[in-house]
Amino acid sequence: MIRRDFLLKTGILGGLITMPSVFLSCKNEKHELAKDFYSPLRRKVMMAMLTTQKQNWEHGIATQAFVEIGDENMMILMAKEAVVRQDSDGRLAVLGVANGITDSATPGEAVLKTSELLNEPNMKEAANKMLHYFFNEAPKSDAGILYHSHHGPELWSDSMYMAPPFFAYAGYPEEALKQLNGIRQKLWNSDKRLYAYRWSDATGLVSNPKLWGLANGHAIHGKVKLIEYLPPNYNTQRNELIKAVNEHLEGCLSYMRNDYLFHDTIDDDSTFVETSLAERLAYVIFKGTKQGWLDKKYLEKGKQMREAVYKQVDEFGFVKGIPGPPSYSVSTSSTEGQAFFLMMEAAYEELIKP
Repeated sequence: MIRRDFLLKTGILGGLITMPSVFLSCKNEKHELAKDFYSPLRRKVMMAMLTTQKQNWEHGIATQAFVEIGDENMMILMAKEAVVRQDSDGRLAVLGVANGITDSATPGEAVLKTSELLNEPNMKEAANKMLHYFFNEAPKSDAGILYHSHHGPELWSDSMYMAPPFFAYAGYPEEALKQLNGIRQKLWNSDKRLYAYRWSDATGLVSNPKLWGLANGHAIHGKVKLIEYLPPNYNTQRNELIKAVNEHLEGCLSYMRNDYLFHDTIDDDSTFVETSLAERLAYVIFKGTKQGWLDKKYLEKGKQMREAVYKQVDEFGFVKGIPGPPSYSVSTSSTEGQAFFLMMEAAYEELIKP
């Protein structure tokens, strides 16, 4: 079912577990990054992340952190667990009754990479089963846009990160663009240059207009990953996404506080100060600068946000000030906050390496 001829970066990469010797002779361009990545603080953040209980999107986002670090040892272990927890309908990393639909796409890239790295067809079959679910069985709008959750016929800005990058990586760039742009069209607030949280197909209206920092982080991160994963002949679509990221980035930065952090509701300074959006915007700036499509004028702000995020890491390695479980309405810590710290750091390391 998957049409892509996967070009994987194979190699043993700086994790905590020693893998079979067959991998020890492999090398790739991320080898040095992963080997040297784990400073004492980053290791504490990573270990704190591993201790957290994880729903499907949390497990998948944590798995993706190891993909971006280049730590294939840990990526393999996390991907295998996502397949162990595959639901009968095809969704990966499901614990108990999971209402999330697009959330289960988050470990998909790692599952496909693991299939190639270990030559394990069952991993690819697991990804195929999930793709079949998304394409043929998952609830969608009349326009074919996946609903975010089984709770109701809603599109969430979160889904811009969850599913489109996986579709593009798996060889379905048109579907990736369709899904991401379908959500953009419903939730973009052009006046604020930010995304509202949820759209209801039942009412044909935005059901939650909150300009949530965490959700806007998902949205801009998803666009950046899609810029990276679109095939080379998709220049027009890539340039459209680059323009969209620039506009969204400007919208976010217009609300940045003097401490380089943001409020939970970005445009409401009565809400608590949170850390997740700063993590994601620093990532965006580092990625865009390294890849050459973002003006270097943003780089200093990215570094300042990174420094601000560092100040939020406690003695146990938990990144504080994150909208977290169980309600996501309080300032705490979360798997996502840990993972996106590590992704921010991986992007920074790629930026500064010669």
